[in-house]
Amino acid sequence: MVIRRDEYQVITARDLGAAVKHFRTAAGVTQVDAADAMGIGQPYLSSLEGGKFGSSLTHALRLLRFVGCEVVVRPRGRRG
Repeated sequence: MVIRRDEYQVITARDLGAAVKHFRTAAGVTQVDAADAMGIGQPYLSSLEGGKFGSSLTHALRLLRFVGCEVVVRPRGRRG
């Protein structure tokens, strides 16, 4: 779920997939190039961007939400 430009609140695995896809495309990186760099297949990366991370991630996200936490994905700040 987009909170604001370049900031995603992750409630579901699908939200995380959308964030991954957004930041990959914003960086100008193709799925093929990203998959090659990570040592995985492009179809697998495509499934991750579709939110298919497996049930343990979904359970962890649900538990975090239940205990009052949120997961937010945003670009890293500059390191000095």
